[in-house]
Amino acid sequence: MIYSAEAIVLENRDYGEADLIVTYLTKEFGLLTLFAKSPRKIKSKFGSSLEPLTYSKIAFIGREERLQKIIQSDILYPFQKIRDNFKLYLMVSDTLNLIIKFLPKKEKNSELFHLLLHVLREVENSDKWENYNLFLKINILKILGYFPDMMHCGICRKSLQKESFYSKGFFLCKSCFLKNANHSKDKVDYKISFHFLKFLNSFSKWPISHLGRVKINEKLIKKVDSFIKEHMAMTIKL
Repeated sequence: MIYSAEAIVLENRDYGEADLIVTYLTKEFGLLTLFAKSPRKIKSKFGSSLEPLTYSKIAFIGREERLQKIIQSDILYPFQKIRDNFKLYLMVSDTLNLIIKFLPKKEKNSELFHLLLHVLREVENSDKWENYNLFLKINILKILGYFPDMMHCGICRKSLQKESFYSKGFFLCKSCFLKNANHSKDKVDYKISFHFLKFLNSFSKWPISHLGRVKINEKLIKKVDSFIKEHMAMTIKL
């Protein structure tokens, strides 16, 4: 059976002397890992269509329980400007690893596909890369269920007030924090600014087109990025 899909290349890796294993986020099938025969040869029919970030229309064959084979790949848009900017490319690639790591294979997620496509289109023509990258990170994790509720206590579900805390992957109200948090020396439990929570919640809902018009304080960007790394480390540990 032949399958077809709109797909964005998340990564590829060498397989043997001339073959590739390509990981896609597809509109129709979610996360797919497919085999490409001899794309690394000079006269390959695939050309540059298997390069990371390339948006293509692909066709593939094979049984679902096995590694399926790409038989056609036509570029819809290459996002070449992103690949040509090494710093931006590394930044975006690091964020795309969240999809590879946390989206179950072959689980359709149209919301995530359209989010990624929209952000890539916008960031390619903007100099505010950090805004887009941070927005993408937060919303990837929100869509996949790995980002905590920013406005309600993770235990009692009451609205968070000015005294809010972070503990083991959740934002908590003061009462629940005092009752349930394990105040250990590894500093995984701590008070968190309510203004910080409000910013996270608001920022995650901004229109994508708005991201290129606003300058966000560099320290705030670093603080949010640091929190995301810490939260993901805690989530994986749990």
